[in-house]
Amino acid sequence: MPTKKSRPNQALGAAIRSIRREQRLTQEGFALKAGIDRSYYGAIERGEFNVTVDTLVKIARTLDVELSDILTRAGL
Repeated sequence: MPTKKSRPNQALGAAIRSIRREQRLTQEGFALKAGIDRSYYGAIERGEFNVTVDTLVKIARTLDVELSDILTRAGL
């Protein structure tokens, strides 16, 4: 069950969503490309999970951006 949405998790999810949309990728297409379950990925974008560093690195690599760029965009 998803945890309570924290502000940092919501900001991180919004930053990831923004970059994904800029690249014109659907959630489903991105999740498949990244090897992440689509429903889990959707919850990440909604800020419902405290994501591991491993998953963040996988997301950044799939988006072809630096993890620091995602964190900066999220204001973290």
